[in-house]
Amino acid sequence: MWVNKFIILLVVTIFFMILIHSPASAREILVGNSSSGAAFPSIQEAVNDSSPGDIILVYPGIYNESVNIGIDNLNIHSASEKPEDTVIQTFNLAANNIVVSGFSIHENVSLRPFYSSGQGFIENCIVKNNLFLENSSGILLDNCYNSTFEKNIIIGTEAGIRGSECYNCIFSNNRFSNSSIHLSSGGSEINITIINNTFLNGQIGINYCSKNKIINNTIDGSGSGICIIDSHDNIIDNNSISNCLSGISAAFISGDNQITNNTLTSNTEGIIIAHYSSGNTIKNNTISNNDIGISLGDIALVIDNRIERNRKCGISLDLSPNDPTSTGTILIYNNFFNNTVNLFNNTEIDYLERGLDDAVWNTTKTPGKNIVGGPYLGGNYWAKPDGTGFSQNCNDWNGDGIGDLPYNINGTEYDYLPLVYRSKDKQPVFPVADFSVNVTGGYVPLSVLFTDLSQNATSRAWDFDNDGIVDSKDKTPVYVYPMSGTYAVNLTVSNANGTFSKLYPITAYDRPRYILKEAQITTNKYNQTMPAIYGDRIVYLDDRNGPRYHDIYMYNLSTSRETRITTNSSYHYNTGPEIYGDRIVWQKFRSTGSPDVLDKTDIHMYNLSASKEIQITNSGKAFYPDIYGDRIVWTDTRNGNGDIYMYDLSTSKETRITTNESHQDNPAIYGDKIVWEDSRNGKGYDPTDIYMYDLSTSTETQITADDSDQYSPDIYGDKIVWKDSRNGSNIYMYDLSTSKERRITTIQGYQGYHAIYGDRIIWVDDRNRNGEIYMYNLSTNAETQITSNKSLQSSPAIYGDRIVWTDSRNDYTVNGLPHTNSDIYMCTVSGIEPSLKIPVADFFANITSGDVPLKVLFTDNSTDAPMFWYWDFGDGIKSKHALNATHTFTKPGKYDVSLTVTNKNGSNTRIIPQYITAT
Repeated sequence: MWVNKFIILLVVTIFFMILIHSPASAREILVGNSSSGAAFPSIQEAVNDSSPGDIILVYPGIYNESVNIGIDNLNIHSASEKPEDTVIQTFNLAANNIVVSGFSIHENVSLRPFYSSGQGFIENCIVKNNLFLENSSGILLDNCYNSTFEKNIIIGTEAGIRGSECYNCIFSNNRFSNSSIHLSSGGSEINITIINNTFLNGQIGINYCSKNKIINNTIDGSGSGICIIDSHDNIIDNNSISNCLSGISAAFISGDNQITNNTLTSNTEGIIIAHYSSGNTIKNNTISNNDIGISLGDIALVIDNRIERNRKCGISLDLSPNDPTSTGTILIYNNFFNNTVNLFNNTEIDYLERGLDDAVWNTTKTPGKNIVGGPYLGGNYWAKPDGTGFSQNCNDWNGDGIGDLPYNINGTEYDYLPLVYRSKDKQPVFPVADFSVNVTGGYVPLSVLFTDLSQNATSRAWDFDNDGIVDSKDKTPVYVYPMSGTYAVNLTVSNANGTFSKLYPITAYDRPRYILKEAQITTNKYNQTMPAIYGDRIVYLDDRNGPRYHDIYMYNLSTSRETRITTNSSYHYNTGPEIYGDRIVWQKFRSTGSPDVLDKTDIHMYNLSASKEIQITNSGKAFYPDIYGDRIVWTDTRNGNGDIYMYDLSTSKETRITTNESHQDNPAIYGDKIVWEDSRNGKGYDPTDIYMYDLSTSTETQITADDSDQYSPDIYGDKIVWKDSRNGSNIYMYDLSTSKERRITTIQGYQGYHAIYGDRIIWVDDRNRNGEIYMYNLSTNAETQITSNKSLQSSPAIYGDRIVWTDSRNDYTVNGLPHTNSDIYMCTVSGIEPSLKIPVADFFANITSGDVPLKVLFTDNSTDAPMFWYWDFGDGIKSKHALNATHTFTKPGKYDVSLTVTNKNGSNTRIIPQYITAT
């Protein structure tokens, strides 16, 4: 019995507990006019009377009210679920778990806490299936969390959906017409998802927030399609964007975003990565028929994209004003480029100095299917719509899908592993344009030697200033740039299968003007020849003590005193003294039999500090000495042929440097390196090459290997210069630090008797029909004429800013008979000479007006000795290197005419506006 009582008590207790803890049952509250039988005529009244969990059902009608919702868990929707039937002004959602569905909204729906309530966020709300009428302000969000906005139609509102501090929200399947989504946060991760929306004349803007997903949206707009500003780690995937100023843009420190699988067509720019936005990935997008496919302003990874038929260029680089803290590599590979211009690089050349590496256009060759179906990943596929793209025509003889040659994209950048898909039996041989230059820049007038290195070409055409006019068809032309500026050299080569070009920049600068201060060192009426200089000391041969016999004399510039070094006059032939520090060396002839037969020659040295002469050799067959420090080198024929020997003053030890049975001659020494001319690669003495021996490593190196002759090397530091006969008689140089050879002189005629000190090379040049001394500065690529006297100058030597030479300007006659009088002269090169005159351009025309075709003769009237003339007739036609010019104007108009004139001191231009009137 007691068990039954206990069960009854338990049931009663549970019943009361259910009554206490269960909420009241959810109600359905009807809103409508009096004829509908609804409980309330206004939505606000229904909200005020509702409890959490209630459903407010609104009958069709126009509700001219702004509804404030501060009660959680309400579901407010139209009875018809047809938004056009039920119209309201505003919903203000200030509570959680609210659903608003099926209304036409005149003003807006806002989700934001009532500020007086102290509530932090509005959470878990749903706004769906609503129609926002034109001129409404759409959906306004503030401190909104975990809410969904779906299947709404938003028309003609500037705001669309706009808000800040929205977290974990979803915007899906909405349709926008002349409206957009703009969301922002204070730089935090908000994790919003914008998916499956359609925009007509709208956009998506994400500002100052990260880790969002923008997926599968369709945008046909007029501004920016998807624009992210100062936002990181976003996923922008599978969107279709057209007719926008920019399809997708990442601006102002927007980094590490994934831009993938999007279709971008008919925009001004498909994808923009602005400056200060590094680390973005652009992958597997289709980017076509835009003005510019990708505009890249910072470090990015660009892979697996199809970038086709974009009107201006496929990809544009502009990295110049970048973030100085941004470092890394721009990696661009496995893309399909098919544009008339695939790359435009607008980057300033000095951006490398600010921490950025250049763009890299290929990855390491790696097994894997590439974008055109080949078996390896490497570079990019380079096509053009007209079928002339590199990858469309490049050979691939081993069938690995990688072109047999690297692709020079724009003259300076290379794809070393370009992709192709051509079978071997369908591969024609196309020409490949390539060339080298002896200098890439220098002072005007700048003379540049071009050498065609093209492959498979049957014809060539040079355009040295890229004005569309063919300047030369030679294989190794020389072109003189008379005016300062940067010139794009264009070499175009052709064969039966096609035509290809290479562009390369040459920069000509206005020349700094040196002060050339000349001084006569010797003044007597005898002959002083073959000078050498070290510091303040000049040494030379002097025949004042007997004809055909010479002594060594020295002149000290610091004391202005001349000293006779040798007192036993000896015959000297074709060689003068050399000096290093306080030591002078020379070859001295002597006779062992008849006094008239000089059959022995040895090397002697004089020590100025000890006032002592020493005989260095005893072979009687020693010639052409040179000295550096304690080491003296010379040519010695004691073994039948010429060998190079060395004597070390510090150890009193003689060393044979060469042992080859051919002839070695004319040695020079600097530090541990000895250079000479060597005939081992020819017959007899022809041809000769330049060789070098390194005392520190005991290794011999062949410097030149040309079939012509190279003579008389000189060396300073890592630079070796010599006279070369391959193009007549020119000066060449080899840089040991770069292993590169360089032609120094390009003018036809004789250049020889050369020497080098630091970055200056001097030589004798006969371009003016007498021997003049010229100097070339390796650091500035500038050539300077040192002497301009009409007599003969020869045997120059250089030390620092001082150049000395033998000069015959003081030859004289006695009783009508000529007498030679060679003197030693010196020039000190320093500073800038403000008084050197730049030419002043001036000209006039024989007529200045008339009917077309109007033929006009222009006459130069310039002053101060111009050397080059450049006319611009104002109608797009120019005349180069013409002192006077005749030009025919074929179209009516008023034409500005200008003339630029240049000499070795600089350039000057005169322009006469509207000088010619053709009617």
